Amino acid sequence: MPKKTGRKTPRVSGKAKGRSKAPPLEARALLASIVDSSDDAIISKSLQGIITSWNRGAERIYGYRSDEVVGNNISILIPPDRADELPTILEKIRRGESVDHFESIRVAKDKQLLNVSVTVSPIRDAGGRIVGASAIARDLTPIQRTRQAFQESESRAHAFFQSAAQAIFIVDAAGLIVMANPATEKMFGYAVSELIGQPVDILVPRQFRGGHKAHRDRFFQSPQTRPMGMGLDLLGRRKDGTEFFVEISLSYIQSSQGALGVALVTDISKRRADEQAIRRQSDELRALAARMMTAQDDERRRIARDLHDDLSQTLAFLAMDLGKLATKPVAQDLIADIRPLQLRAAEAAESVRRVSHQLHPSVLDDIGLEAALEQYCEEFQQRSGIATKFTSRNVPESLQREVASSIYHIAQECMRNVSKHAQTKTVSVTIEFADNMLRLIIQDQGVGLKAEQPEPIGIGIVAMRERAHLVNGKLSIQSKTGAGTAVSVEVPVAASA
Repeated sequence: MPKKTGRKTPRVSGKAKGRSKAPPLEARALLASIVDSSDDAIISKSLQGIITSWNRGAERIYGYRSDEVVGNNISILIPPDRADELPTILEKIRRGESVDHFESIRVAKDKQLLNVSVTVSPIRDAGGRIVGASAIARDLTPIQRTRQAFQESESRAHAFFQSAAQAIFIVDAAGLIVMANPATEKMFGYAVSELIGQPVDILVPRQFRGGHKAHRDRFFQSPQTRPMGMGLDLLGRRKDGTEFFVEISLSYIQSSQGALGVALVTDISKRRADEQAIRRQSDELRALAARMMTAQDDERRRIARDLHDDLSQTLAFLAMDLGKLATKPVAQDLIADIRPLQLRAAEAAESVRRVSHQLHPSVLDDIGLEAALEQYCEEFQQRSGIATKFTSRNVPESLQREVASSIYHIAQECMRNVSKHAQTKTVSVTIEFADNMLRLIIQDQGVGLKAEQPEPIGIGIVAMRERAHLVNGKLSIQSKTGAGTAVSVEVPVAASA
């Protein structure tokens, strides 16, 4: 018979009986279910390190099935270089101590090293004796990877912030600078320590500070990433008071202080200077081209006048002298030879007159652009056989010589292109004036331009564009394969012209 220990079995009061308590078997089943469903590895082992239980979390983390490890020593999970950890932990367990959140390395079945956080607690029997240990291990590998990726990202962001060629500074909603990179110091002349805590307005020219505050307030009301200053003349202000052109991109980040504005500033002073230099060179080239065209027109006018006034007249007089010579009695025997000479002299005089007219029709100076174009259209129809319709509306009688000459020569070039390339039977030429704009429109119904060549780029087209630009005009070409081509020129002309 068992000895009596002298202890009395405690009675359960009626109050205790009334407590909601799961039966022992049901409670154990519930605990086993909780342990088995945990994502953490929950392992029990003896004081000698022999594994006695192994849950599904342990299977997932370490890769071993329960039947592969139960009965084996827990050391199979410990790398050789950490073998001294197990005796130390078991010794603490024997003394009744716990090991809380001990971060270490463990080895999975596939030999992969895992970062784990281990909590080990003593297991006591009904008599309170320590009979084993319970270990809860959490796989920190994904967390470590995330942490490492975050640290690497932070490092890259910091490296970019420090090494960026652009000035980067961060501003709070009150407009105070909270961070700035070395490029800001180089660009604006302030040391970074001088900028921290200062209003960002010190980097803005005084005349723009009032408007800048309103822009900043609107930005913080609805922060969003946006380019700012593309194509605009934004200015920054250096510590020494000098101002320079900048482009600014704005973005924002969220922080414990709320939204912070991030400004990326690019100094575009050199680029603007280069662009201005290119524009000046372009303007100079255009001015040179304009002078060359003006000189060319003046030379054409002079040559045309010389041909008409000198050579044409001389040939005409020669033809008349030959006619007179043929009427004299002494030259009766030479008439058969003189008459052909007279005809050739007359034909040469007419050819010279025609060349003179093509170089610069006197009617352009004498009567005006409208009459010169109408006459040219008549002659074009006779020479080319292409039916030419000329229309004019409200053309001023008096136009600047440069305007009239440019429009006339553009029309000449267009009509030559029609004759050579259009393969059309008809062409229309319209010159009109409306809303202080002189317009020339030449349209044919020919083959048009090929689809792969939306616009010709020959020297003739270049010359036409330059002539239009010479008088502040604009030339445009519209064409469709099989549907003809329309060339239009618009030149601003004062109403009093």
